[in-house]
Amino acid sequence: MDDPESHPRVLLDDSSTYGSERSLLLDSRSNKNGNPFTRFREEPHKLRWLASQITPARVRTGIVLVVLIVMMFLFSTERERGNGLHLKAVSQQHPIIIYAVDDDPIEVLQVKIRVEQFEDLNATNTWLVNVTLQAQDPSTGGGYEDQETWAIDLSDLSEVASIHYFYTSNSNLAYRFVVTTNWMEPVGLTFVYYNLPWLVKYQVIFAALTLVMVYILIIFELVHRTLAAFFGSFVALALLSKLHSRPTLIEVVSWIDFDTCGLLFGMMVMVGIFSQTGFFEWSAVKAYKWSKGNIWRLIVMLCTFTAVISAFLDNVTTILLITPVTIRLCKVLEIPPQQMVIALVMFSNLGGTATAVGDPPNIIIVNDSQIKASGRIDFMNFSFHMAPGVLLACAACYFVIKRLSKPLIYREPNMNKRQEVEIWKKTAHRLHDDNPDELVVKKKLEEHIMALEKELASSPSIVQSIDVESLEAKYRIHDWPLFVNSCLVLTIVILLFFLHSAANVHLSLAWIAIIGSMAHLLVSGIRDIEEVLEKVEFATLLFFAGLFILMKALEELGLIDWIGENVAHAVSMVAPGYARLTVAVLIILWVSGIVSAFIDNIPYTAAMVPVVYGLGTGDLGLPLTPLVYALAFGTCFGGNGTLIGASANVVACGISETQGYPIKFTTFFRTGFPVMLASLMTSTVYLIIFHVVIPWDH
Repeated sequence: MDDPESHPRVLLDDSSTYGSERSLLLDSRSNKNGNPFTRFREEPHKLRWLASQITPARVRTGIVLVVLIVMMFLFSTERERGNGLHLKAVSQQHPIIIYAVDDDPIEVLQVKIRVEQFEDLNATNTWLVNVTLQAQDPSTGGGYEDQETWAIDLSDLSEVASIHYFYTSNSNLAYRFVVTTNWMEPVGLTFVYYNLPWLVKYQVIFAALTLVMVYILIIFELVHRTLAAFFGSFVALALLSKLHSRPTLIEVVSWIDFDTCGLLFGMMVMVGIFSQTGFFEWSAVKAYKWSKGNIWRLIVMLCTFTAVISAFLDNVTTILLITPVTIRLCKVLEIPPQQMVIALVMFSNLGGTATAVGDPPNIIIVNDSQIKASGRIDFMNFSFHMAPGVLLACAACYFVIKRLSKPLIYREPNMNKRQEVEIWKKTAHRLHDDNPDELVVKKKLEEHIMALEKELASSPSIVQSIDVESLEAKYRIHDWPLFVNSCLVLTIVILLFFLHSAANVHLSLAWIAIIGSMAHLLVSGIRDIEEVLEKVEFATLLFFAGLFILMKALEELGLIDWIGENVAHAVSMVAPGYARLTVAVLIILWVSGIVSAFIDNIPYTAAMVPVVYGLGTGDLGLPLTPLVYALAFGTCFGGNGTLIGASANVVACGISETQGYPIKFTTFFRTGFPVMLASLMTSTVYLIIFHVVIPWDH
């Protein structure tokens, strides 16, 4: 064994080292605790560091995160709603009594009722279902007394559930429902009631604040619009869970319009494959050649073509086909494409208004069972009366777009080089430094970016003249077999789109697009599916999913019904005659236009159709057709007001963003809102002259 004495220096060194470290530690502690000047010097440094970490982006994220946590708490403390109570065989001789039993105080009772089985809906008499709320004071032991009666026409219950709120005067009373009908035969009903808290009285205010919050997030670009839609939808779901009852996950998913999402997905796949043929670049050069070098003439040609096609083909599909061509054209000509894309989508929405199949609100209106049964509006009649108003609106909007957009449409020197630099910078930013292979690639990209920036700095800032012949030689269709197969598939798909609206084809637009995308993948011989899926705008699809959930939740909170009820009330307050008809047309047109700019026009149209039908067939003495046309003009033209006002707007902006040219909400609003106002004013003049002063169709 080693003798410890043989290593005295080592032990001495360790001891001395320990002693020096200990003394330094004691000195540092004494300085921190005993010397106030040292502490004074260090604390401002910490405060400055802490202040430097508080950035506006982190503050925004913190606020949104706090709201998300609060909404998660509200959402998680409520149970999912159960199945409703199904009642059958309700007749004049056999009323049904349902006792409102709940552990919580009864303050607001929501009733949902729908007819499951009823015959002879076309009878001349009015058949009603009456739901009466009765109350009893348990302390006195007396009988039940009527509080409020809700009368519903059986014909109004045949398709969707009717909802009514009973506000109780005393939460300590016992309540029950008595359901009766004047129909002699049994009527099958679905009856559901919920005991709601008193805050439900302010649900419309909560819904409106939620919508305003989402728009603030999108307008000021605090978060990406897809995240804003999902965040807003969850806030609305949390409020709905607290004020009503928590919907199940399956129910929430069912609120997504999968027909729209399926149509977008299938068309995006087909357009992505078609783009590999070089057709878009080739057609862009040809369009410029036909315009004889006049850029504004080129825009007029593209907008006119888009409007005509959108009148007969769904405008979302039209935008999916036209927007890539426009962006390629702008790249070739070195023109920022944002304003041209906005102009195209404006005319797509205008053109889709002209027929019953061009825009989803028109499809909802024409296919409504009550409007069909009236016999006053069909496909040809609707299109015949809408088309002149659309032509006038297109003429007015042309001058508005020319005045607003022409100064912003110009050739930008070296635009493509700048865009290339931005793309390489984004690519380099996505690479990770901890991966050796990616680090090597990142360094190579940074060197390439520096070389491009030097080349860009030395390039002359002069717009070069366009040689059409050289462009034709450069941009050709380079894959003819794929081009022929793509044309064949797209022709069949578009033909089926037309047959879907004109013939009895039992395939939705979504199924046609999905089947067409599968056939396109098969005939193209593409093995790398990932390459095709990269061209699908998943951010746009997710945005639509969140938007559909948000709008349905706002509808459940009563926002859209509240708008419809107030419109009907305002019209009924006007004296009968031409004044009432004029006011009705103006209110429906302008309220629909402004609301559709900020709320998805599909649920709004579905909620307003029964209101318009009631005004046009009720006791107010108003003709139905002018009100229907006012609703169609308002909902379709209003979609041009904001970026999320119409589905075609979101699709066009998503494609432009993917190509490296994002369109801000404010950029779209500066052009879209004036266009919306111009089209609404034009349609106002048209409706007043030809459907009020001159009763053209009534």
